[in-house]
Amino acid sequence: MQINDRVYGQFEVTEPVLLELIASQPLGRLRGINQAGASPYVLPNKTVTRYEHSLGVMLFLRIMGAPLEEQIAGLLHDVPHTAFSHVIDYVFKNANHTWHEDFHEKIIRNSEIPDILAKFGFEVDRLMNEHNFPLLERSIPDLCGDRIDYALRDRLAYLGRGENIKNYLDNLIVKDQEIIFKNGDWALEFTKDYLEMDYKFWSNPLEVAIFQVLADAIRLALDKNLLIEDDLVKDDEYVYNKLKQLGDKDIEEKLARLNPKLKIILDENNYDFHSKNKLRYIDPKFIDKDGSMRRVSEVHEEIKQELAKHKAWVERGNFIKIVAW
Repeated sequence: MQINDRVYGQFEVTEPVLLELIASQPLGRLRGINQAGASPYVLPNKTVTRYEHSLGVMLFLRIMGAPLEEQIAGLLHDVPHTAFSHVIDYVFKNANHTWHEDFHEKIIRNSEIPDILAKFGFEVDRLMNEHNFPLLERSIPDLCGDRIDYALRDRLAYLGRGENIKNYLDNLIVKDQEIIFKNGDWALEFTKDYLEMDYKFWSNPLEVAIFQVLADAIRLALDKNLLIEDDLVKDDEYVYNKLKQLGDKDIEEKLARLNPKLKIILDENNYDFHSKNKLRYIDPKFIDKDGSMRRVSEVHEEIKQELAKHKAWVERGNFIKIVAW
């Protein structure tokens, strides 16, 4: 199978277990789930799907020399995502934005994936435990395959800026089962890029508002028994079309706001809702000139201060008022 990836280029994938998993229904469903949730209805350039990201994580781990088992874990890590990705966390008021992770085991086990894995001698229990795969998943502020791929992929898709991708990949290494930079300058640059993406996109108040609006529509449909939770494990188009076809005026009013004319203001004294996004930041480790391992914030006071400011901003959340649509 030839994969022509927008971030990493061309790859030939020949491992039978990967080919069968890629061709499976759970992976195919991710083609219809946008990584940016509800944002494509309002903002341009939101073209990254969970399927593309899943293949990207697998390829990144491949580049970093991860074993086949960890590449499989990377390929499968987003299978539990519902329609509209993290919009679901707003629907169920999951403050940690981990709803899909909490249902990971149920969704994997109820699919053909366990049979495919068993056929090739892989254990589903082991693959569902992210602690077994330190290159794939790590807690913030460390680097990991998931975090690196979506940062590079979204930056390229949303801003058209991929000029540093090769430099980042050339300067990332694995040391003691951890992804770090071998160059402090590129570690600093990537930290700044990641912060910029969170400010401009992932935690941008407009994007938070878009998520909240769609979440409110879905919540109304669930409360009125017009939608069931099983509907949410379909894809974006299915759920959106079903909401549109319900003929419910309250839901239609919410959906009408999801268009490029949507405008918001931030006003603590007069707001429609208070909402905040998942905390995202990195403070990567790198090998300093003296051979020691340091974090970017340890040697750059301005980054330490900026990270503290950023965390406080995300934690405070946004008092959002919709003023036009």
